[in-house]
Amino acid sequence: MDFEPFQYMRFAKRLEYADGIFMAGSGMYRPKADLLKFKESDFTLESLCSNYGDPRNVAWLAEHYATSGENVALTAGSSEANFLVFAALLHAGDKVIVESPGYPQFSSLASLVGAEVVKLPRRFEDGFQPDLDEFKKLLDDSVRLVVLTNLHNPSMARMSPEVMREIAAAAAEVGAKVLVDEVYLDHLRPGEGDESALKAGENVVVTSSLTKVYGLSGLRFGWAVGPKKLVSKMLDLADVVDPELSTVAQNMAHRALENLSRLRPVARRLHERNWPVVKEWLESREDVEYYHPPGGITVWMKVNGVEETGNLATVARQDYGVLVVPGEYFQSPGWLRVGYKIEPTSVREGLSRLGKAIDDFKSH
Repeated sequence: MDFEPFQYMRFAKRLEYADGIFMAGSGMYRPKADLLKFKESDFTLESLCSNYGDPRNVAWLAEHYATSGENVALTAGSSEANFLVFAALLHAGDKVIVESPGYPQFSSLASLVGAEVVKLPRRFEDGFQPDLDEFKKLLDDSVRLVVLTNLHNPSMARMSPEVMREIAAAAAEVGAKVLVDEVYLDHLRPGEGDESALKAGENVVVTSSLTKVYGLSGLRFGWAVGPKKLVSKMLDLADVVDPELSTVAQNMAHRALENLSRLRPVARRLHERNWPVVKEWLESREDVEYYHPPGGITVWMKVNGVEETGNLATVARQDYGVLVVPGEYFQSPGWLRVGYKIEPTSVREGLSRLGKAIDDFKSH
């Protein structure tokens, strides 16, 4: 089967075990166990039901999104949720509108089913907000799916509910669904623009997980919430590729969901603690432009005078011991995504090394 490899994921998996100051990640570190209040019974193999996930988790998410359990599909992370949406909706020859810069998984997923990717620009000069007129011009009867991230990956820009509703309404006119990956959304303060896009239209499906904000990537606990017919087809596909979810992971995820109000502030405090350190360094560099994120633990920056950052990232890693993500993985040569989930002293040291790597690279 021919498809577009997910090269960023191969890069990220290898980089995580490389030596150096790790500023390439976009997910939180693992929380302390006492925050989750695990019980001995959470680690047993007995469960209410593990075929489609623990019904306690379905019920929790249904209440959280103010919908019914028939609208919820539990998955092995948001990556599987996104895959199931693509596979359930698209056929060869269909068009899928994907934001750019954007998470490269979406183009790889489109290639798996032979769909055509149509790029929707999200530009720095527009605060990485999609242009609605430009979006509407991309729509035609061949478009079956529109894919967005909120917060936007890689910039962490927040999209307003008003813009989301307009996008959903325009997509509905041509019979297209809108997938909104909300895996970073809970980096925002509660009540400050963190409303899910689910209510933007009946054609909207949202995906998320306990990974990026909550640091529980090892559980592989994700979900999709959307129209009942779509969710039912996603479960049909899950029967083929993922017949049973991990009982222990579901038990632990249930405990995490019960304690999200304790976990979420940890990520927010990390952003508020480290962002001033990052901003100070950014402002000290005349050759760097950046987007000020409303939350999260990464910054998206442009290095002026550098047309390609793949080699720059290699110099930073090999010669200066700091690990960052080149913008080429997000269709953006000349940009870097830099994470700051580490301790402030390490953030300062890592940025200092990155600055030296940039100076060295540009001098040659």
